[in-house]
Amino acid sequence: MTFCAGWKYKGSVLLLSDAGPPEAGPLGSCAASPRLRLVELAAGVAVVCSGDAEQAGEIIAFLRDHCAQADSARQLLEMLTSRVGPFDAERPVALLLASSSTHGDAELLRWTTEEGLDASASDHHQLGSHTAHHAALTPELREGLLAADVAPQRLLPIVMAIVQAQGIDELAQGLSAHELIFGLRTEGGTVTWQDDTHVVVYDQDFASCAHASAQARDGTIAAHSSRGHEVSVFVPAATTPAEQLRAQDWQRSFRIERDARRFGCWVFVRASERLVTLVLRSEVARQSRLVRVAGVNHGKMDLSFSPELMALLLQPPRDRSHGAMPLQLSVRED
Repeated sequence: MTFCAGWKYKGSVLLLSDAGPPEAGPLGSCAASPRLRLVELAAGVAVVCSGDAEQAGEIIAFLRDHCAQADSARQLLEMLTSRVGPFDAERPVALLLASSSTHGDAELLRWTTEEGLDASASDHHQLGSHTAHHAALTPELREGLLAADVAPQRLLPIVMAIVQAQGIDELAQGLSAHELIFGLRTEGGTVTWQDDTHVVVYDQDFASCAHASAQARDGTIAAHSSRGHEVSVFVPAATTPAEQLRAQDWQRSFRIERDARRFGCWVFVRASERLVTLVLRSEVARQSRLVRVAGVNHGKMDLSFSPELMALLLQPPRDRSHGAMPLQLSVRED
């Protein structure tokens, strides 16, 4: 599975990706992958890519090393084509480059090893092999979110939750760490990674549920899944030696944070009806009024909910056949 997406929204650009398949490791252990497709290159500049992992790493290394020499994101990709190409047709790579500046400019560009820089001025692109996630960000959905005038800083978790839920058809064994969707936003010359996120997939009466979490630190993502108590640490492609050392230190010391206050974003998905409830926390230092962790059992959190949140989680599904939204979404600020 490969999913990558970008959306230019007002003066910002969002990039989303799945983590990618981790290296195999024993249950309950950490596994590291050098193939994180979502990479921050410089202040205000980030890239997400799909395709041949080795060639993608070489391309990302070039972009990172030459970012300061380019006057614009477009020029950076033109330098990539002229100085590194032609590329091996047997190792195709496609990427989305997102950039913003302190002057309020924002740009989303698509580039491939086969065709070079995409000449279209589209504000939305998707890459990767076809997955259920690719069906989430329809034109109707994007138009609806634009009409709702969602704040850019709130759009990233909303879009992430929609895409994540679109790929969940049933509870089954729950999410694995590499199936988590994660993202970032660039605006005003600054790249901001998605808040620490906890995803709960549950059935209609909470008889069974699965948990998964993701946290970003220094461009590295750690993901935990209750399926096999799996922990994976994903490091960027073209990792520098210093970044590799930091990732190794984190991998040795990492433990998933059980305190609900650590998560700025909670996503609840009732899989059978695609009912999604999103809790966004702006002050993670204080106790949540909606969700609390009562305990931890074999990688699963025992959660307690406020009456308000429980009513949302157990609400009956509505008819969505005539709406732009592919699922039923409720958002609450905490």
